[in-house]
Amino acid sequence: MLKHIQEYLSVAESLFVIIGVFFVAIQIRQQTKISRADHDRQKKQSTIEFYNSLSSSSYQLLDAIKSRPLNLSSVNSDKALRKSVIRYLSHLERLSIGVATDVYDFNILCLMSGRYLIKKYEQFEVYINESRISKAAPMLYKEFELLVARIKKFRKDHPEQIADKSMQVKPL
Repeated sequence: MLKHIQEYLSVAESLFVIIGVFFVAIQIRQQTKISRADHDRQKKQSTIEFYNSLSSSSYQLLDAIKSRPLNLSSVNSDKALRKSVIRYLSHLERLSIGVATDVYDFNILCLMSGRYLIKKYEQFEVYINESRISKAAPMLYKEFELLVARIKKFRKDHPEQIADKSMQVKPL
């Protein structure tokens, strides 16, 4: 009789261990989901914060250049402008690297400012290309260029996800 009780206890103990392992696995899975969701939220928040800080720190430059195309000689003719342009493009490059390495969220950035970044790249494109040649640095602002190409492709492939498209006035 004692032997049967010991066998039952041994089986019960094994069952409890299996059930415990099962519950631990469920907890790990839930914690992983929670952690992943929190990471995604933080990544999106960081994207918004970095872009907002970039916008607020560059408003004077952007106001000064409006939408006129820039080239190397026009930027280099004004020391303050040159410094501001280099700082602005360096920040855009840092943002682009963050998106490329998945530190920042591409979809949030694309939705928030995709069209704007395309316009800014087009405005600075001549300056960037001339700078690459004059400094013999073909990779200068290359991540920014790649980000803009990625945004253009995304906008072409996913026209339904373009926020500014719904704001366009349709012809009668």
